[in-house]
Amino acid sequence: MNRLHTIFALLYLLYTLPGCQQQTNDSTENPIETPPNIVFILSDDQAWTDYSFMGHPRIETPRIDQLAEESLTFTRGYSAAPLCRPSLASIITGLYPHQHGITGNDPVFDYNGEGGKYSLEWREQRQKKNTSMVNRLQSHPPLPKLLDKKGYRSLQTGKWWEGNYKTGGFSEGMTTGDPAQNGRHGDRGLKIGREGMAPIYQFLDEVKKDSVPFFLWYAPFLPHTPHNPPDSLYQKYKKKTPSESIAKYWAMCEWFDQNVGELIDALDDRELSDNTLLIYVCDNGWTQNPEGNGFVWPSKQSPYDMGIRTPIMYRWPGKIKPRLDTSTFVSSIDMVPTALAAVNLNPTDEMQGINVMDSQSLEARKTVYSEDYNHDVADVNDPTASLEHRMIMQAPWKMIIPAHESADLNKISTGGGRFIPVIGQTELYNLLQDPMEIRNVAADYPKVVEGLKKEIEFWWNK
Repeated sequence: MNRLHTIFALLYLLYTLPGCQQQTNDSTENPIETPPNIVFILSDDQAWTDYSFMGHPRIETPRIDQLAEESLTFTRGYSAAPLCRPSLASIITGLYPHQHGITGNDPVFDYNGEGGKYSLEWREQRQKKNTSMVNRLQSHPPLPKLLDKKGYRSLQTGKWWEGNYKTGGFSEGMTTGDPAQNGRHGDRGLKIGREGMAPIYQFLDEVKKDSVPFFLWYAPFLPHTPHNPPDSLYQKYKKKTPSESIAKYWAMCEWFDQNVGELIDALDDRELSDNTLLIYVCDNGWTQNPEGNGFVWPSKQSPYDMGIRTPIMYRWPGKIKPRLDTSTFVSSIDMVPTALAAVNLNPTDEMQGINVMDSQSLEARKTVYSEDYNHDVADVNDPTASLEHRMIMQAPWKMIIPAHESADLNKISTGGGRFIPVIGQTELYNLLQDPMEIRNVAADYPKVVEGLKKEIEFWWNK
């Protein structure tokens, strides 16, 4: 790893991986009486280290900490990709990016307009090119469409890349997909949390009145940039660091925590919590640039754990036993199969995730995967056209396989003409001994590398 990677790894080395735990049955004996409500809570651009319950010494996240105590909480969770759009598409479909085909944030297209990137003219042209990506959800049904079979109403709020909320099978939603409303990744939906929770409160009141089960997609644009937290929070964290940008990011993490608390309170106040399966995850990681806006390497859009690792929580009072699991590898692609199992629906044949309520499936789970792509999608029908890395996690190992082997540093486009460096060689890390992936030991364990490469090829070609 390069020197910059090592420095930031040491800064974020808050603790090492605990030892293995004995598997237990995570479902209680109580039978399912009525279909549960399902809520997905999605953080946006937050490192796995940046919660107080995960060991951060300065960021305070009391409501998420409480949620972790009340949940089956996995500290070794992984997102399917280290970039928001492919990660979110995996969360809503239960598929890996190479399966659903949404591998980047934007389609590649030539724009020669005068307005510049993200202008209205650019967004209008992008929408035309984006259709082939959005249409992938027609052949890979997202969770709301599957829940519709059971009479669920569903609400989309927050970030949503796939055009109008109806594309995702939601019965109701905030995002229009209209370029005139900045409809690239959420438009009006991005107001949730930052400008109150009124659409959610109204939805909860209606479904409670009508006595219908519901699915809620809560993906606020938090703690994502712009980092403009309430001044009271900024002043609080300004005292904890000389870096203005880090203080703002830390404040954004607590602001998001407060919003999570407001949502949980809304469920409690309406007596909906007891029959609600609440699932928490983050789309991808983040390492704040201490000298300005944006992230630094290794972080978002990198194959390392600071890009793909996340705590994942499942709370269902009386149905899922709360406990902290610090050893089992789980993935964001497990969320849909688990939700489907909760409502007595089978996963589709494509889904490779597991029902985490099934202790036998958890005990059998030894391996998870992730994928890293360029920011822009070269060919929606050919994932390899934009592929940069494939990652396999199998305790104690993590291996990173570059799409293009090279002795030199490669570069990944992050959009807008920006690039980040990557190592063009196979990397192997012992996560028990080296959780921040500082020492590449691939040359020391050739048989491990050979075996993991065979496994990742078998998975990729399923």
